[in-house]
Amino acid sequence: MNGAVRGVGLAVIAGVFVGGWLWVRGEPETNGTGAAHAATAGVKVKMWQSSQQCKSCHQKVWDEWYGSHHQIAYTNPEVRRLSEDFRIKDCQACHLPRQVALTGFGKRSLPRQTRPNEGVDCITCHLAADGTIMGKRDMPKAPCAPKANADFASVNMCASCHNQHQTTDQWRASKYAKEGKTCHDCHMGKFGHGFNAAHDTAMLRAAGELTVEFAAGELKMTLFNKGAGHNFPTEERHRALDIEYGFPDAKGEVATWQRAYRFRQPYRDEPGENTQLPAMAKKSVSAKVPEGAERAKVRLWYRLNPFAKNGDKASTLLEEKEISLR
Repeated sequence: MNGAVRGVGLAVIAGVFVGGWLWVRGEPETNGTGAAHAATAGVKVKMWQSSQQCKSCHQKVWDEWYGSHHQIAYTNPEVRRLSEDFRIKDCQACHLPRQVALTGFGKRSLPRQTRPNEGVDCITCHLAADGTIMGKRDMPKAPCAPKANADFASVNMCASCHNQHQTTDQWRASKYAKEGKTCHDCHMGKFGHGFNAAHDTAMLRAAGELTVEFAAGELKMTLFNKGAGHNFPTEERHRALDIEYGFPDAKGEVATWQRAYRFRQPYRDEPGENTQLPAMAKKSVSAKVPEGAERAKVRLWYRLNPFAKNGDKASTLLEEKEISLR
């Protein structure tokens, strides 16, 4: 063991944990440039272990995050059901991840076994591999002394989890990547650390535009992905988007709704192709109009899982159009 390594080892051995702080005794270690490391200079170094430590200084941000789908990523009953209570181990790496910087930005994260109620938390994104805090800019006087990190504010931060289902690749293939419009612009710009997405009706409605036309005895239905910077729907394979149509009676009621088209990426063991709608793409489908029909109704439904039925909590009606067939 050389002198430098021996000095580090003795300093760590002399370390004492006091009230969540690491107090390290010993002579300052230098990094070869004459600069002393705080960890061996006899100063307190905060051990960042929970989002609860961030709350006192960042109450507003903490409130945005708490209750979000990042915070409940591990405890969400729907997630636990679909992951078979996390017996499907692949899911845990993104629903209860260690800090992204530990494995590298854009690389798959590692699962942790602690703080299940914090899911994807402050530590996941802001804790650097060396134990310091990352941010968009240096703030040495702040209690957590964040250091600027370009990767932290990049799409690669999101890719570690969200490219497991190719969402980041979908963005890279879109016009938004070329324009420099990133995940943060849409999912943080208006909503901060709530990261609104598939569970936000307004955002879902802004993603797609449904149009309906009648010509030559056919009902033509078109969906335009005008607002999502990736496929619509994206992420988990169980997400689905359905165009349905029906012909109302004299009272305006539809006895039978028929599915015109489903946008979805199937599970690996399912037959069929990926029918998600890419950014800025359109998909048109047509249906024969029965004789005597005077009006048609068309609906666009978003499903959190492919088995969801109209009107239940896993289905959201995004749009309804009604046109005359006369």
